[in-house]
Amino acid sequence: MPYGRAAVAVLAAALGAAAPMTAQAPPPVARFALERSGLELQRPTRSGAFFDVVGRRSALFGYEHRGLEAWAWPMKLLDSFELSFRLRGYPVDIAGVEIARTITARPEATILTYSHPAFTARHVLFAPIDEPALVMLLDVESTLPLTVTGSFRPRLRLMWPAGLQTGDASWDEKEQLYTIGEETRRYAAVIGSPGARDLSVMPYQEEPRDVPLRFELDLPLEEMARRYVPVVIVGGVEGRDKAKEAYRRVLGAIPALYARNVAYYRALLERTAEVDTPDDRLDAAFAWAKVGVDKGVAANPQLGTGLLAGFRTSGESERPGFAWFFGRDALWTALAVDSYGDFALTRTALDFLRRYQREDGKVPHEVSQSAALIPWFTDYTYPWNSADATPLFVLAHADHWRHTGDAAYLRASWEAIVRAWRFTAATDTDGNGLVENTKVGHGWVEGGALYPPHEEIYMQGVWIEACRGLAEMAEATGDLELARDARATAERARAAAERAYWLADRGHYAYATKLPDAARREAEPGPARARRQARMDELAAARLYPEDTVLPAVPLWWRTLDPQRAQQQVDRLGAGALATDWGQRLLSRESRLYDPLSYHYGSVWPLFTGWASVAAYRHGRPHVGFQALMANALLTDQGALGYVTELLSGDFAAPFGRSSHHQVWSEAMVVTPVMRGLLGIEASAGGGVLTFAPQLPPDWAHVAVRRVAVADGAFDLTFDRREGARTVTVTRRRGSAPVRVVLAPAFPLDARLRSVSVDGRSRPYQVRRQGDVQQVQVELPADALPARVVFFCDEGTEAYAPVVYPRPGASSEGLRLLRATAEPGALRLVVEGVPGREYTVHLRTTKDVGQADGAAVTRVEPGRSTLRLRFQGAEGAYVRRSLLLPLS
Repeated sequence: MPYGRAAVAVLAAALGAAAPMTAQAPPPVARFALERSGLELQRPTRSGAFFDVVGRRSALFGYEHRGLEAWAWPMKLLDSFELSFRLRGYPVDIAGVEIARTITARPEATILTYSHPAFTARHVLFAPIDEPALVMLLDVESTLPLTVTGSFRPRLRLMWPAGLQTGDASWDEKEQLYTIGEETRRYAAVIGSPGARDLSVMPYQEEPRDVPLRFELDLPLEEMARRYVPVVIVGGVEGRDKAKEAYRRVLGAIPALYARNVAYYRALLERTAEVDTPDDRLDAAFAWAKVGVDKGVAANPQLGTGLLAGFRTSGESERPGFAWFFGRDALWTALAVDSYGDFALTRTALDFLRRYQREDGKVPHEVSQSAALIPWFTDYTYPWNSADATPLFVLAHADHWRHTGDAAYLRASWEAIVRAWRFTAATDTDGNGLVENTKVGHGWVEGGALYPPHEEIYMQGVWIEACRGLAEMAEATGDLELARDARATAERARAAAERAYWLADRGHYAYATKLPDAARREAEPGPARARRQARMDELAAARLYPEDTVLPAVPLWWRTLDPQRAQQQVDRLGAGALATDWGQRLLSRESRLYDPLSYHYGSVWPLFTGWASVAAYRHGRPHVGFQALMANALLTDQGALGYVTELLSGDFAAPFGRSSHHQVWSEAMVVTPVMRGLLGIEASAGGGVLTFAPQLPPDWAHVAVRRVAVADGAFDLTFDRREGARTVTVTRRRGSAPVRVVLAPAFPLDARLRSVSVDGRSRPYQVRRQGDVQQVQVELPADALPARVVFFCDEGTEAYAPVVYPRPGASSEGLRLLRATAEPGALRLVVEGVPGREYTVHLRTTKDVGQADGAAVTRVEPGRSTLRLRFQGAEGAYVRRSLLLPLS
């Protein structure tokens, strides 16, 4: 009998009412050791906090203290799954959602612990890596015999926007399982547990009712110590019989499947890059970010394998967050994957997009997991909505080439790369050097007050780097004419961007050019709507959106903007108008268009925070870079345990309810700022050069990064600091391809380099100023490894501020340390803070530090001082101060 979208109907009459179980139950799952892959986070449960359990072909989503929903790509199988417990002699059921006490997250499984005075139950949830299945194991200790009841609502709904026929559900008494199907008999789900009794099947003659399906299992005391109670959920696109076969296979192999999960994630952690810093929180966030990215890999039975964007429950819809394939999400994420060395995953992501690239070269923006079942690519606009996925496709291939030097892969992809480049080049319809969004697709902003842009600065940054990358790849393939054309195109775009976007009177780059829009557009509902409407009316006939946004961070990432102007733009990125304690807003809080509840116009995205961090590091601004990096890293345990959310409020440290709470490119923006920013690790020349240019906090004495993958090899790098010297060691772990190593650690501007030695022998070096640091560069030929390089110096002057851990729901109040520039005889600090707050800045210098107006300097010990300062001004708004501290 059918069931509706929001409710379950009763089952087919031919089955009759549920009868006492008489069939032989399958063998129980004997207890086995729950091994660990190496990562674990644990905390008390929080009502409404998201968690997920994700494999290649299945996923379980839920909020703590609520029911769960289960998916096997591309279908939602069931939702509202809950457990309850009944003790012998107790008159009522005890709901699991009411007694959940702790949550433990591991890459291989998530464990919810239910606690009652009479029993403890551990609910182990895992998704076997390569099965369209989900497994629940109950590990119970009790003073009394216990009956466990499971309830759920069957759904069997294809992911948006495909829909599905009317479904039906039935109980198989012999195998103690439910099957869920539909009229075509193609799609099916199975959920069962050995020894279960159905409580929900009604006779045919009863009217359909809005009740969940329910089953129960008895747990005698003697059984609890010997076995786990399994519940297995399976979905498939090959009918009920195949789904049942998969159910039996999974049920009979639970210990082996769990062990495979452990082995897989242990191998992922051990074969990819690992960082070891003085901050354990950062090290753990980096490791979890790799797991979070890897969880985004989905093997869709009709479409193939690619990278999904993110996860959240679907609620009453069939859209579980952004759990379908997105072009730009995968391509931004691929840069992180290259950084930690999983080149096979990068190729998987690129190959998926190449498979669905349009004939004219455009790369898909999004591909629903149900796209194979509907005319997705022809009858829907979603696949081709964005303009940026296409140049990012070129850029990501170039990044992969720089890391691997994989000529065979480059040849196989070359036609698709060139078609993508030519498509984007053709969008410059007026020949002014700037690629366009008009009639092509959105770049970053998709609607609202700043839409539609004509030529976004974000797009120009991506495009210039795509041109430079294409030139390198064209040279590698021997197409020198195309290489020259690409380099010339990049230079035209760079010069045009400077002319079009720089606002000299404001000291920052504009967001976008625009076409005059005569039609009046309405401001979205929300805070200060009249103010925002007035600003939109002012901009209606303008040719430029002059708003201060985070988007110039993208061209800054690739050093495409004027170096002097870039320094002013980094000041903007790090300032309190754009930066919060939990990350970067898209739009300045000072803008009249600002809306902290808008998807774009005030919200904080970890993606933007990652952009800003890398941009700051690449311009020698480690204070801005580190504050942004740590804002992302510290989100790892604040929401979905182990994962980073998609977006948060611009005013308070709280994620949006519509946020995908495990967003894959948010995970990437923990990895990339660590590797390419903080550590300055880059590969170039087709895997022929590895650069290590760390810009570390002054209070860090040691850093190690292991298994940095370049070409066919992997390298270990360490950095050690002691008074008067910095030591870098480089060791090759594996590989035979010749790789030249470039070392360029950062020093304060007033530090004086005395000499550099390589394995005890003096070596020439070069010094280059970049922002607030000087980088001392030494090159090591491929045959010089392993090597121990010592940089001898007279110490300089450095400053740093404590990292702010944002309290949930707090407003931004941490110090913004924008600049610490050691000038001759003085240290210049540019800082921002909230009036009424006192802040501490730590100083490291062998020189005596004098006083400055409105600040108190205290010497703590030789070489260490503290600076205490307060800010005056309107309450709640950040105030900037510039301090000049004498040094003698």
